[in-house]
Amino acid sequence: MSGRKIDEKTVSIPEVKKIMERVKKKVEDIDPEEGLSHFQEITFNYVNRFAKMSEKDAKKIQKFLMEKYEIEEVYAINIVNVDPKTIPELRMILEKSFTGKTLSDDQLQDLLANLEGFKT
Repeated sequence: MSGRKIDEKTVSIPEVKKIMERVKKKVEDIDPEEGLSHFQEITFNYVNRFAKMSEKDAKKIQKFLMEKYEIEEVYAINIVNVDPKTIPELRMILEKSFTGKTLSDDQLQDLLANLEGFKT
């Protein structure tokens, strides 16, 4: 199966998982014997292993981070992908973020609490 690039957008691992599930279904509908290409299969296995939340939660969290904390999109996506549990983990993700550097420990603790609240 060959494809062409239609659009380019940065997405989180949970979003890639949802995309890959749709691709797999389409490929199986077209030709059940062909299946995914080697690269698609590797990607499919990777996202199934490393997606730490649902695509719906990932989008909500990303939007929340960008709106409430004004975190840049790329760092919001990285937070979704890593799903940090501690302030030092969060600081590592945000160390190059202009906005992230300005957040206090209290704000980061609040951010972590909000992340957990979205997933329950």
